[in-house]
Amino acid sequence: MRIVRVAAILGLIVVSGCGRGDDSSTTADTTVATTTTTTTTATTSTTTSATVEPDTTESTTTTDPATTTDPATTSATTATTTTIDATTTAPAPRTDVRLYLLRDEQLAIVHRDVAGPAVLRETLVALLAGPTADELAADLVSAIPSDTTLLDVALADGTATIDLDAQYESGGGTLSMTARVAQIVFTATQFDNVDDVVFLLDGERVEFLGGEGIVLDGPQTRSSTERSLTGGVIIDSPRPGDTVTSPFTVTGEGDVFEGDFPIEVWADGVLIARTLAFAGAWGDWADFEATVELDAPPGPIELIADGGGGCSPPDCPPTTRTVIPLTLAV
Repeated sequence: MRIVRVAAILGLIVVSGCGRGDDSSTTADTTVATTTTTTTTATTSTTTSATVEPDTTESTTTTDPATTTDPATTSATTATTTTIDATTTAPAPRTDVRLYLLRDEQLAIVHRDVAGPAVLRETLVALLAGPTADELAADLVSAIPSDTTLLDVALADGTATIDLDAQYESGGGTLSMTARVAQIVFTATQFDNVDDVVFLLDGERVEFLGGEGIVLDGPQTRSSTERSLTGGVIIDSPRPGDTVTSPFTVTGEGDVFEGDFPIEVWADGVLIARTLAFAGAWGDWADFEATVELDAPPGPIELIADGGGGCSPPDCPPTTRTVIPLTLAV
């Protein structure tokens, strides 16, 4: 009986030792699983932060050594808890556009930065919003009533059909009506795919605008705009009141006889410089750029663009010279 008891005790010792061996194996597996979780999470965070902004909420996933023993399962769990902010998108592209306001009863160019892709629509909305405080201080105004609303705009075969509410034709006289039409037409047709404009008011085609009966029975173009509103040349830069140094660049757009016109600079009633600029030929508005060099003392000067370009009535419509007051600095 003593021998049997000794054998039994030795058996228990062996069994107990084997049990401790299983616990060590489990602990080792758990350690591997935990390491895999940490590595997977770090790799995922590094990859996503380079492209889109990840969710900054920390993961609350934990590894339980008593239940998690399979590293593959742990990796899958970690991947599903990694979150990416799907609402993060690239900003819409922005475009520099021209708005046509009025200064001294002539069209003048200002610039806006609008978001795409509906650039024509956003440009018209910006025009209807009117001049900024700085532009008003620079004597820029709009003939379009301030509470005019753009209802719709459609573009097909080069024609922009622009639907405005009835407020567009409120108030004003003949000059105001023709000017507000010109503002819309020039602003819309700055884009290469817009040739002319058809006007709607509250969804109805317009034939006569306002009490003055401005005729709009067909598509309106730049060429159909009164030349007294443009002078044949619209200067974009420099702006009235700017300070310039020699040489300086003059930019803008024009529609002139045979495509060229003179740009002159005067000081105290004396012509001090003259250069030739090239724009669009008769009936075709186009951009121009010219360089002016001066050899004169600093002080006030006048930049004058003559859109007549050597052609005068009755052969050509009357034009108005564009005069830009500047200051010449050393």
